[in-house]
Amino acid sequence: MINYLIKFDDLSLSTVRLFTYDEGNKNQVRKFNLIDVKEGLLPGNNLYIMLPSALFGFKATKNDIGLKDDILKANIFSESEDGLISNISDLKFFFQPSLNLASWMNYSTYNSIAEHFNDYDGDVYVYPEHFLLPEGINSIYIAEHSFICSFEDLTGFSGSNDLLEDYLQILVSDGLDLKTLQVLGESEPVFLNKFKDLNFNKIQLSDIHINFINSLKFSNVNFFKRKLSFQYIKQKLKFNFFEFWAFNISALIFLIAPLVISYNLNSSVNTYKQSTEKIFEQLNPNFKRLVNARAQIDDLTRNIPKQNNISKQDLSVLKYLDAFRDDSIQKIAINLKEQEINIHLEGLPLFKLNLLKQILKSEDLNFIESDLIEKDDGFFGNLLVQYET
Repeated sequence: MINYLIKFDDLSLSTVRLFTYDEGNKNQVRKFNLIDVKEGLLPGNNLYIMLPSALFGFKATKNDIGLKDDILKANIFSESEDGLISNISDLKFFFQPSLNLASWMNYSTYNSIAEHFNDYDGDVYVYPEHFLLPEGINSIYIAEHSFICSFEDLTGFSGSNDLLEDYLQILVSDGLDLKTLQVLGESEPVFLNKFKDLNFNKIQLSDIHINFINSLKFSNVNFFKRKLSFQYIKQKLKFNFFEFWAFNISALIFLIAPLVISYNLNSSVNTYKQSTEKIFEQLNPNFKRLVNARAQIDDLTRNIPKQNNISKQDLSVLKYLDAFRDDSIQKIAINLKEQEINIHLEGLPLFKLNLLKQILKSEDLNFIESDLIEKDDGFFGNLLVQYET
């Protein structure tokens, strides 16, 4: 596996140096504009993006009481208010509990880098560049044009060598004993003679990179969080053109289906509501608005007088009519108010008509052949039956 490491030339983040370390730790360095650097990356490898530490603010702190992110962020910014030069709403906040370290940087700057490498088909890690230096000690790496400084509490800084002498003076005035500061570099800077307490240790930048990659000391820490995208999924799953579009269509259906179901449910609810309102309007012409259907129907029926004297009809005769099944009996109509049964006949044979009359007569029912007509294929018309309760 190849390990790529990106170092930015300055705070504009427009140009980078891409360090490539293969399995034999052979080093290759190439220079790119940021927009072109992905052309130098092979898929399926590790990419370490080392952002200038000067872009960050840092505070060594613990979160022993387990404050939520927003509350912790507010507390940290409140304590660091004098050192903030940006609007708090413009800052991206990080807290690494395993390091007891809070940090922040301009959100748009972070977002531009994160989005640029979001679709890279490999593992992406973002760190402040002073994380390259040995952990747990005060150290400074001095290159040809820039320096990186790291402290034992994992805070740090980076900048141009034009600022280095002044920066060291500030550290001294802040109480740092320069004897505790380990100076690293590929060649000893001339100006170090001004600082007698500084001891220089020669080391190649590639060795610092390899030690960082192999140590895995920050393997559980990453300032980068990938956002899922179709492009990344396509690269990761190695889709061909047709598989990619089939996946897109399936994903689109998956996303749209809940919306369609929700729309249909809302439509059904609206239809039910409209139907209910029509019923209420029929029951009460003064009805204006449906609020609580059950309560409103109770209100409508509360003042309706109860029917206590409901007449009971003896309809036991119907069991005989039900038993006398015949295709020629087309319809039976019962008038409870007039106590009449109207039987409509079509093609009823004479012997069946006589049998029907006998059944009705046995139940003390009066029948009237109101408009029966006899034809060759039977009797047609209505047979009116009267009964008493």
